[in-house]
Amino acid sequence: MKSSKISIHRFATKCRVFSVGILKILLLAWVVTPSWGWAEEWRGRVVRVTDGDTLVVARAGGEERIRVAEIDTPEHGQPFAAEAKAFTAQMVDQKRVRVREKERDRYGRLVAWVTPEGEQQELGVALVRAGLAWRHIYYSKNRQLAKLEQEARNRKTGLWSEPNPTPPWVWKRNHRRGAEP
Repeated sequence: MKSSKISIHRFATKCRVFSVGILKILLLAWVVTPSWGWAEEWRGRVVRVTDGDTLVVARAGGEERIRVAEIDTPEHGQPFAAEAKAFTAQMVDQKRVRVREKERDRYGRLVAWVTPEGEQQELGVALVRAGLAWRHIYYSKNRQLAKLEQEARNRKTGLWSEPNPTPPWVWKRNHRRGAEP
């Protein structure tokens, strides 16, 4: 009887040591991995606006091509593409911005939230509010963006002044196939 109590005690001790070790490994992974822990945040200066939702930001060590998270602006050739690019340029071009990283897309661009330094309103939010961007239905569950998009639709602001604006992801798919938008 005494022998089985000692074996159970040793087993329980080994389980506790193993569990503590696993917890330490998970905690370390959570701290060092941005997707599990805090998203990296940094500051830089916008050196170029490519289109309404893509820009290049200078940071220590070079330049970073950034795709604004959770939104999609009209593509070159679509109505309001130039307006979206001009809006983005007016808001951030050649200005210092705060960048909060989300992930990398399949093209290697950093997907991030971008906020002009000293401002509270993030660029994607401003674009949606101005009626110059869609909340990207595949990449955003953000209720605030959905609400702002609906409000812009109701006001017929920007691209919502068109009778049936085509979302950029649909427009790109149609143009890849050679179909009319």
